[in-house]
Amino acid sequence: RVPKAKIRQRVKNALERLQILEYVDRYPSELSGGQQQRVAIARAIVSEPELLLLDEPLSNLDAKLRIDMRSELKRLHQELGTTVVYVTHDQIEALTLSTRIAIFFEGVLTQVDTPINVYTNPVNLRVADFIGNPSINFVAAKGRLADGKLHVQSSLGEFAYTAEEFTDEPIPEEEFDCVLGIRPEQITVTRDARNADCRATIYAAQIAGSETLIQTQLGDIKLLVKTLGIQQYDHNQEIGLRFMPDRFNVFCKSSGNLIKRAQVEEIVQE
Repeated sequence: RVPKAKIRQRVKNALERLQILEYVDRYPSELSGGQQQRVAIARAIVSEPELLLLDEPLSNLDAKLRIDMRSELKRLHQELGTTVVYVTHDQIEALTLSTRIAIFFEGVLTQVDTPINVYTNPVNLRVADFIGNPSINFVAAKGRLADGKLHVQSSLGEFAYTAEEFTDEPIPEEEFDCVLGIRPEQITVTRDARNADCRATIYAAQIAGSETLIQTQLGDIKLLVKTLGIQQYDHNQEIGLRFMPDRFNVFCKSSGNLIKRAQVEEIVQE
């Protein structure tokens, strides 16, 4: 019961969004796999549904087009106000497209939260290890409660955290094994090791254009560091490491659960 002129306009808008308007007169057999997948998405959105179910809709697209389509789906979600249930194994898609993320392991719902909270404060070691590219660093440590604070001793040094940073997870009264969760961007490499938190050496450096991934060696521990831009280092070069301990996660090793949250800077909207 939609006027033909409006149908044509909706179809044109959907095809333009998916960048396939030029193929409007072709049969499905004349389209590539990626183009056919875009047609499927266009068919799903052309009627402007209130609820849209998408099961890995971008899996057959090349890397550049996948990024473009993420932007279009994000904009479509905001413009139409459509509720979208989006199934994906690509955590970048999950983090960039969603307003809330549900993480399942073996059919068990483990965490439901905003993308920023899932990334900065995963509920347990398994979620922390799963979310994030490059992967999070895990460092073994010892924890103890004293004077209302959680004192964490590791090869990186000793850190103290106040009760305001604790989760609802119970903390053992006696000294216990714990794990520090440190994102690669929470470590800074400095060429002058004298004023650093600790000294380390370069194990390997991978230049990826817009960023450099640096594998550092600290005793028997390897720490992955991510820096913006191109940074060149020599193998076994001595460097210094600086930390952001307030943004570290602390997990109880026995339960695997988060006991100390990372502090997150508030996003200010002007």
